[in-house]
Amino acid sequence: MDRVPSGAVLYNLHLLRVIAALGVVYFHTTSTAGLKLDWDVGSRGVDVFFVISGFIIAYIGTGRPEHFFRRRLIRVVPFYWAATLTVFAVALVAPHVFSTTTASVPHLVSSLAFVPRMNPAGEMMPTLLLGWSLNFEMFFYVLFAMALAISPKRAPLICVGWIVAFVLAIHGFASKSDLMNFYARPIVLEFCFGVVVFYIVAFCTEHKEALAKVPALKWLLAATLVGGLIGIAVFEQHYRDTVPRYLVAGIPAFFIVLSALLLERIYGVATNNKLIYLLGEASYIIYLVHPYVVFTILRLVVKNADLPEPALAGLIVALLALTSAISVAIHLWFEKPVMAFLRARLA
Repeated sequence: MDRVPSGAVLYNLHLLRVIAALGVVYFHTTSTAGLKLDWDVGSRGVDVFFVISGFIIAYIGTGRPEHFFRRRLIRVVPFYWAATLTVFAVALVAPHVFSTTTASVPHLVSSLAFVPRMNPAGEMMPTLLLGWSLNFEMFFYVLFAMALAISPKRAPLICVGWIVAFVLAIHGFASKSDLMNFYARPIVLEFCFGVVVFYIVAFCTEHKEALAKVPALKWLLAATLVGGLIGIAVFEQHYRDTVPRYLVAGIPAFFIVLSALLLERIYGVATNNKLIYLLGEASYIIYLVHPYVVFTILRLVVKNADLPEPALAGLIVALLALTSAISVAIHLWFEKPVMAFLRARLA
């Protein structure tokens, strides 16, 4: 089977990254920790990110296996370390600013090493709160790098096999290790969903000409994308506590990512927009920094004010815009130059 060309730009993935990142921002803005609104959805943007990650790692890992892990570290580490050290410094100088984050050196070291560690609140959370998802990402990267060392061509399948076996083994033997139980949370299966997307997209790309002659497929994919986005929000609102997350969010995320990619690959339906592309590039930063932007504004400016609905809507839009603007600035003036510097010397 021919691989998807590794040099091609996947514009629709940038759109999905923007939707996922801003969805998480919206969730935290409207959640009980924020404005306490009823329709607090958007947290499942993380699940979309995990499926995208599964696809992308299979996509670039099989296309360019050389220096895979080094390239991943250059992409993930610089800003994460900078943000983590900044939060640690603030917690050290002004501990009253945070409710659960403390200036614990052992916790800081574990966070920088992407190793989950119990915080004072009894949660497996790093110094930079949303870094918990990066612990799963790094776990996936390590497994994939090991699989590449065995067989670059079959690395995605080997990695999927290891993840599934690990989850089943840890839960089957009822491990009491907090660390093992963290890595074996079923949410890691969403990386496997992304790998499945990779193989389906590769197959459809190989048969692109034949599939493009089926106009009904185009509308089916569009309906699947829209339905998936609506469904993942509705399911989050009504089934977040009753159905396992990897099912109620992971499966819709699978269809969202798959349909968006196939629309672009087969029919050329893509969001080739400079602003969306830029926000997609900055989505990693949007995701990591937004709690500190959002909650700072809410505590200092809004506090417990009883705002009418139009004002609440305007506030939410303003917070989304402010977080995006700050993140784009960090991406352009810090993350992008640092990554370029490191890639020139290390990758």
